[in-house]
Amino acid sequence: MIQMTPAAQSQPEVAYQWMKSYIAALPRDEETFLNEGVLAKTTGTSRTPVREALLRLEAEGFVKRIPHKGAYVPPISDPDVRAILQARSVVEKWAVQSLESMAETQIDAFQGIIDQQREAKKDPSRFIELDTEFHTLIVRAGGNPVLADFYASLRQKQLRIGVKAVSRGTDRAGDVLREHQLIVDALRSRSLDAAHQAIDSHLESTRLAVIGY
Repeated sequence: MIQMTPAAQSQPEVAYQWMKSYIAALPRDEETFLNEGVLAKTTGTSRTPVREALLRLEAEGFVKRIPHKGAYVPPISDPDVRAILQARSVVEKWAVQSLESMAETQIDAFQGIIDQQREAKKDPSRFIELDTEFHTLIVRAGGNPVLADFYASLRQKQLRIGVKAVSRGTDRAGDVLREHQLIVDALRSRSLDAAHQAIDSHLESTRLAVIGY
C-alpha cells in the first residue's frame, strides 16, 4: 500500500515521494502517463510542487515529460530486465576487484543495510530502496565515479523490477537477505571468487524471480 509522507515535509517532497512509490509499484510491463492535475489532487498538493517533483523524477530517469500529454512512464520488458542484470553483473563484479584493500568499516556498512532490510521485510518499497542502496555502496567501493554514475542511472528500473519481485507470495525478500549475506561473507573473507559467485548467483536468482526463465 502506498502511504503519504509526513505532512511536515515540503510539498514538492511529499509529491516526489508519493510519485516515486507509485511508479515503483506499477507493473513493470505496463506504461502510463501521469497528469499534473490528477497528481496534485491525489497528493494533496498543487501543480507547482507536482511540477517540481516531476522535474526531479525526470532527472533521475523515472519519467519522461512529453508536451501536452504528461509524464510518461515506460514499460520494462523481459529483454530490458536481462540487459539490466547483465550490466549489473559486469559493474558489481568489477567493483569488488579491490576487496583486498576494502576497509572493514565498508563491509560493516553493507552488513548494516542487510540488518535494516530485515526490519523492512514487510515493506516492499522500503526493502527495495535498501536493496538498491546495498548494491550502490558496493559499486561506489570500487572507486570509479563514472561507473557509479552509470549504475545510478539504472536505479528507477531496479526499483520497479525489485518491488514486484518481493511483493509476490513467495519469500523473495528472505532469499534476497540470504543472498546479500553470502556476498558480505565473501567480501569479509577476502575471497574474490566467492564474491563473484555470490553476485552472479544473486542476479540469476533475481532474473528467475522477475521473469521466470
